Amino acid sequence: MKKSIVGIGLILITNLFTYAQEFKEVVQPLSPKAIKGFMYEAKKDENGNSLITYKIPGAKKPNEVFFEEYSFDKDMKFIGSKEVQEKKIAQSDYECTSYSAYVGGSTSFDVMNMKLKIDKVVVMKTWNYEKQRFVQSKYISGETIKPKNDNGKIYLGYASYSSADDKKSDLFILAKVDGKKNVDEKFYVLLFNGSLELKEKPLDLNGSYSLVFSEQVANEDVVMVFAPKIGSADVSKYVYFQFDIMGNLKNRIEFKSPASALLITSAYKMDDNIYFCGSSTKSDESYEKVFREYAPIYNPGVTPGGANLKDIYWQKACNEKMDNFHLLKFTGNQLTFASTTPVSEFKSKFKTAAGDKGASPYKGSKFFIEQFTVTPSGDYLIAGQLTSTVAVGTTGTLKSYEDVVCFHFDKMGILKAQYGVGKINNDKKSEVFPMPQNFYLSADGKKLFWEILEVKGTKGYESFLDAYNGNSTFYPLYFPRIGSIDLEGSSLNPFKAMGDGKYFLRVNFTSVYDKNEKSITYIGHD
Repeated sequence: MKKSIVGIGLILITNLFTYAQEFKEVVQPLSPKAIKGFMYEAKKDENGNSLITYKIPGAKKPNEVFFEEYSFDKDMKFIGSKEVQEKKIAQSDYECTSYSAYVGGSTSFDVMNMKLKIDKVVVMKTWNYEKQRFVQSKYISGETIKPKNDNGKIYLGYASYSSADDKKSDLFILAKVDGKKNVDEKFYVLLFNGSLELKEKPLDLNGSYSLVFSEQVANEDVVMVFAPKIGSADVSKYVYFQFDIMGNLKNRIEFKSPASALLITSAYKMDDNIYFCGSSTKSDESYEKVFREYAPIYNPGVTPGGANLKDIYWQKACNEKMDNFHLLKFTGNQLTFASTTPVSEFKSKFKTAAGDKGASPYKGSKFFIEQFTVTPSGDYLIAGQLTSTVAVGTTGTLKSYEDVVCFHFDKMGILKAQYGVGKINNDKKSEVFPMPQNFYLSADGKKLFWEILEVKGTKGYESFLDAYNGNSTFYPLYFPRIGSIDLEGSSLNPFKAMGDGKYFLRVNFTSVYDKNEKSITYIGHD
């Protein structure tokens, strides 16, 4: 049964011109048709005008879709609106085959098993006229398969990666042979292709190692770090690998870790460099003894989020209070630096904007990194939120996103400052959603604008389709808060909140950045 849909009635356009540090806002009423539709696109044209398009109801024609376009000039002056009809692009359906690696299962016999399994799934992709893109329309088949050249080994799965291009179905798997079945305990890169063939590549590791971290970075390369196990001559002699998604080794480095037990929680690729963020306690024991092995591979049976038993133990170890923060930079086959910042140092370099309340220095708790950036001068800024786990109902739990943190390091990873800003909304329904954060460099390169999209958790219909189907949920609305960091003076200027407490951004349309104009445009609705 269709539910009534409460539409938006006003649109708020906000521009931040970073070169002049100037804010402009304008409110524009929407037409009845736009109110009944939904926001479809927001962009700038070649003249720098803002174009905001709404999908609107129209005559039911099989080959046309209907839109209403609102135009604003560079000074945010409303130019006008017009209805637009576009021919629907016809695209043929096609079958899409994908493979996924997982461990465990949904029965009591295999739920905690780390044995590697591979699934083949075939779906039908159909062109969606409304969204103008292919969407899954039909599930055709799914099965657990064995590679054609199965060698009889039992692999324990640790991580699995693939290309974002659904035309490429190959898998890159990090695994180990089951020690119970075979004396070989080496790690392997397994490459599985659409011909159902499995290629095995042993990692060049001398001795017994624990997986510390692995991640697929921006160009689809896979990076990984290993630590020696108990009994090794030097438990701080770690090994770093970088592979492309086809399994070709690009870099391998043995390096002195800044801590014998280094807990890495994130990796980033910027230009030709790889960065890792991590932390450590005061312990001088091996990684294996202090923390747990990293294994993010999916398990359908342990938790709703698909965490396996190894990963659950690793997550628990991450919740420990840490004594040091580490930043590592790799360039090609070289470790450029591995810095150590004692947690006690954050307090002495903690800075807030004038009049800000509610922020506090970092004390070593687990935090989620939302943004990592490198300035033209080589400084590093890392922004995110402290996280914890909160109870939901009698048995459930959810991750909670709490205090905002921002670290500022120089080009060698030495701490220059921690910047703090108090949150506006601290209610539970807002804290279950992370706050997106971005940095924008000023035209003169002296300031970095820090954008925080503050969350207002609300209950209702997140999308037009949810409203149509009557699916009411909790979802995030956002309003921008903008402050600026003086890069040379390592100081924080006051934040400005936009939206007047009445207008909010939606998750798919938060902002439009114009590099030529050095401006950020926000489109909010009441």
